[in-house]
Amino acid sequence: MGTLHTLHPRAAATALAPPSSAEIRRPLEEAAQSALDTADRLIALLDAIEGDSDREDGADAEPSLGAPEHHVSQVTWLRGSSSDREQDAAR
Repeated sequence: MGTLHTLHPRAAATALAPPSSAEIRRPLEEAAQSALDTADRLIALLDAIEGDSDREDGADAEPSLGAPEHHVSQVTWLRGSSSDREQDAAR
């Protein structure tokens, strides 16, 4: 505890110039384009795996989630239930 350390001030740091809007925009555009390319590849892959939905048994007979079918009003449909599943065809 008896050792004394003397601190010497550092030289002032040189201020960096802020990046230009082009320097900021270029990497953002590249990242956005990369994300879009990845999304396109994933959608194409899912389309290839899924096949043609119109050739399924019943085609599009399944109700669309969120469609207010068989309800008196959209308010009744909006309140819904706590169940997060599609209705079975038997109901």
